[in-house]
Amino acid sequence: MKIKVLLVFLLAQLLVFPVQAEDEVEEAPEIRYLDMKPAIVTNFGGPGRMKYIKAEVSLQVDSHEEFQTVFHHFPLLRHTLVMLLSRQNDATIAAGEAKEQLRLAALAELQAAMEAEEGEAMIDDLLFSAFFVQR
Repeated sequence: MKIKVLLVFLLAQLLVFPVQAEDEVEEAPEIRYLDMKPAIVTNFGGPGRMKYIKAEVSLQVDSHEEFQTVFHHFPLLRHTLVMLLSRQNDATIAAGEAKEQLRLAALAELQAAMEAEEGEAMIDDLLFSAFFVQR
């Protein structure tokens, strides 16, 4: 008797929750992250005592094709980031809002570099997975 009740219960669940056809399922966007390895290390701050920044950077792209293209341009993108980070001073790498402005500036410069090379930005976002400053 218990088995019949269990079967009825399971069959009732199938009727209540209709199964979506495979055609109706929307595909999620294909988001990929590229880690720029090794980490970017550069000095900053101008004359005086040497100060260093070490940044581990991840780039977000939408497709496998963009992944391959951006990966191909890694030397240019690394150079762009090194030059940007080396121009910073203590005020522009402070915690909070200043660091977010630096992240947005880095994203804009990398997108501009990709537009100059490929005609399209391709990089959707930039993340600092680690950001160390030695003063």
